[in-house]
Amino acid sequence: MLLLFETAAGYALFKVLDEGKLKKAKDLHSDFADLSHAKKMVKLKKFSKFEDTTAALEAASALVDSKLTKPLKKFLSKNVNGD
Repeated sequence: MLLLFETAAGYALFKVLDEGKLKKAKDLHSDFADLSHAKKMVKLKKFSKFEDTTAALEAASALVDSKLTKPLKKFLSKNVNGD
């Protein structure tokens, strides 16, 4: 299972290490608040930095409208391969 996380700097694609732990988690916020706990749950697979603030704003606007931008589609198609 993969997890996509959008930050102000770009997109982060994580590999979930133990799906069972993720499904059983009662409070995800606290599980990810500590780096050592987060490392047990996910591993960074790929990060794609936004080219500039305009690209970041376009990505955020598309997310609000439930749309995928072309750069996000390209990033996902390149990095999601049956995981």
